[in-house]
Amino acid sequence: MSLATADVGSLPILDDFDGDRTNVDRATLDKLSVGLDYPCYPQLPGSASNPMNMGLQFLIPLSKVEPRIQIRGEEAALLSDEIRPPSDPIGVERAEYYVNFLRERELVGRVKGVKACVTGPFTLASYLNRKSLMTCGASKPRVVKALAQVLSRSCKRLSELGFNLINIDEPFLSVMLGRKVLFSYDEGFVVEMLDILISEISEISAVHVCGTVTPLIRKVLLDSEADVIDHEFAGTPGNLQAYTGNDLERSEKFLAYGCISSVKPQVETVEEISESLSNALKIFGPRILVKPDCGFGGMLGMSEAYELVLKKLENMVKATRMVAAGRVSGARN
Repeated sequence: MSLATADVGSLPILDDFDGDRTNVDRATLDKLSVGLDYPCYPQLPGSASNPMNMGLQFLIPLSKVEPRIQIRGEEAALLSDEIRPPSDPIGVERAEYYVNFLRERELVGRVKGVKACVTGPFTLASYLNRKSLMTCGASKPRVVKALAQVLSRSCKRLSELGFNLINIDEPFLSVMLGRKVLFSYDEGFVVEMLDILISEISEISAVHVCGTVTPLIRKVLLDSEADVIDHEFAGTPGNLQAYTGNDLERSEKFLAYGCISSVKPQVETVEEISESLSNALKIFGPRILVKPDCGFGGMLGMSEAYELVLKKLENMVKATRMVAAGRVSGARN
């Protein structure tokens, strides 16, 4: 895992999974073409007329078996706190298609492993009645617990499919774990909910949290059973102070190090990324997985965004291989 490369999932190209899947197939092949070690299945943004995002990917199929959740366009309404987890996994259709696509074309041997992304229970709950932060689904412990059970079945299915790295995406924790924990939760509850999912992951588990790593985020992720803790560093350089190499060694965790911006159209040079990685090795030691800050779906609509993103990823892979070849520069043994 040390200095392996991965992407976060989304690219600035419209989702067409329910259509001819031209964009989905293109994104899959392009991720392989840049040389990523752990390419994630494409998690592409939808359009205004056909919305899709990391919340709807799981809430739309859940709403089909749970009438207490209703979807209208991009909004998801929660009609009751009593959500009944279905027996079958939800939101895994894109992942199933991805592994079959790679196997049918004999492409599996081109990568070290395959990555899947699962929207975490707090973030998924935050999409329910999301117009009011303090009364959204994430404020209701029974809803969060039910969604954790739902998503644990998805994680189990992804493990059965052979995904080697499963990332639990929890950007909402950057809101929830500030100076104190919102909604009167305690840290133990947050760890417990994350570990419900992690317990069903048979290989490498990761948790991604965007933005500034607060002391609460740091504690929760180090206390969790996740193998990898995943953050932004290119856009949030203050996070370089969040952990030490000793923290990673003691907790036996890897750090997924975001080294290229997921919002700026400027392409980072190989030299800039190499310098960033060398600095990270000096600070954190060798327990580093290399990745972009976040997904690139937010760049949809920018001029030539898709081509720029591929170049960013290509330079990231080149820089990582350069640093790995002579990585003793500041790395701990």
